[in-house]
Amino acid sequence: MHLSRKNLFLTFFSGLVLTLGMPAIAPSIRLMFLVPFLIVSFYQKSFSRCLWYAFFCGFLLDLLSVQPPFGFYAGNYTLGAAVIYPQKRHFFADHLSTLPIMTFLFSFTITFFQVIFLYILGAPLSVGIRWIVSDLFVMPLGDALFAFLYFILLPLSLQKKSRQRYI
Repeated sequence: MHLSRKNLFLTFFSGLVLTLGMPAIAPSIRLMFLVPFLIVSFYQKSFSRCLWYAFFCGFLLDLLSVQPPFGFYAGNYTLGAAVIYPQKRHFFADHLSTLPIMTFLFSFTITFFQVIFLYILGAPLSVGIRWIVSDLFVMPLGDALFAFLYFILLPLSLQKKSRQRYI
């Protein structure tokens, strides 16, 4: 996960493009495409800067959504970043498993907070075992799998192919 500033921008930009484009292409896919950018930034930026990044990512989602009150995602992402950022000390930045694990933890955390916030706001909720399995575990696993495939496996495979051309 040792990415340069340019690569951090590309991580954000690709997450943004997927966030904007996937609902038109495959509306049933509800992955959090900006979360890997936040996790990578945890290992490169200060705590306060990461909170601002999380706020900005949540704000973008607020601009794109109509259902929860405005500011809902900005607050949720910022709180999630505040909770998950200190956990980076348990995972080394250079391990291949760090990005997927931290992505899962962040996605799980903000989904958990989302339900709490919606309950406080009086939104009708149907929290049952099916929701717990699908939204609290399966979807964060999907986010982690996306982070692994798109930001780790794909670059490694492209890097390997480019080396083979010069042999």
